[in-house]
Amino acid sequence: MNKLLFYTKCLLLFWLIPTQFVTAQTISSDYATQINSTFANLNKTRIPHKLLVDYAMEFEELSNYNGVLTNNNIVNKGTYTGIYNTLLMARVQSNVTGLVNPTLFKTNWDNLRLANKIVLSGLYYKYNEFKPDAPNKTITITNGKLYDKFVGGIWQNPYDEKRVFAVAAPILKYNSLSMQVQLPTSLWYTNQASSVQSIAIDFNDGLGYQTVTLGQLKNVTYTTAGLKEWKYKLTLTNAQILYSHSKIQIEQAPVRKSFANRFNQE
Repeated sequence: MNKLLFYTKCLLLFWLIPTQFVTAQTISSDYATQINSTFANLNKTRIPHKLLVDYAMEFEELSNYNGVLTNNNIVNKGTYTGIYNTLLMARVQSNVTGLVNPTLFKTNWDNLRLANKIVLSGLYYKYNEFKPDAPNKTITITNGKLYDKFVGGIWQNPYDEKRVFAVAAPILKYNSLSMQVQLPTSLWYTNQASSVQSIAIDFNDGLGYQTVTLGQLKNVTYTTAGLKEWKYKLTLTNAQILYSHSKIQIEQAPVRKSFANRFNQE
């Protein structure tokens, strides 16, 4: 978290949590009021991707999911939803490509779940945050409010460009060695569609990365049960590659004996 983001969030929390008895709903409502007041004087049309993480109430640290795999950025449904909701909160304009309200986001995913099929959801967004030295060079802070800075009549750009890439399954455990996996078009969220060349998934089944197209059903089969790490590779048109990963427990479904077999063994 950069210096300006830390400053603005600390300032807001100082005003928003006067006692330990404040409800979450009150904090959320008051946060929106205060953050809008703090950022009211910025020209938000200058924010390139209409997403400013400094403006958001963060449910997840977006920088942790920047396309580089670490032991600490494995994505599950909860963290993925937190990433998505942080992007929603980061909107400085309402018309951000791909983002839908939280209810529709959940409904879309729930409605596509079927037996014997694991439906993934994924996102790739470019967003902005204030540069680390913005308070000293490219942004003005006066009485807790932020203002664009001009030097010799020239606007000083305070924004860095960042990226977030994440994919997750809606479940943590699956009771079969065989399944179908799909990433539907309706569950792929991005503001950079034209820069995506391909998506590939390594299902930890010995076959390595397999290129998938949106909506395609992939048949996946394991020879053994266990915890499987699924790795997702996003290749961009400029040849850059971003990664995400999740884990799923694969268990072998118990063999159901027929009535005749059970009778003969009793």
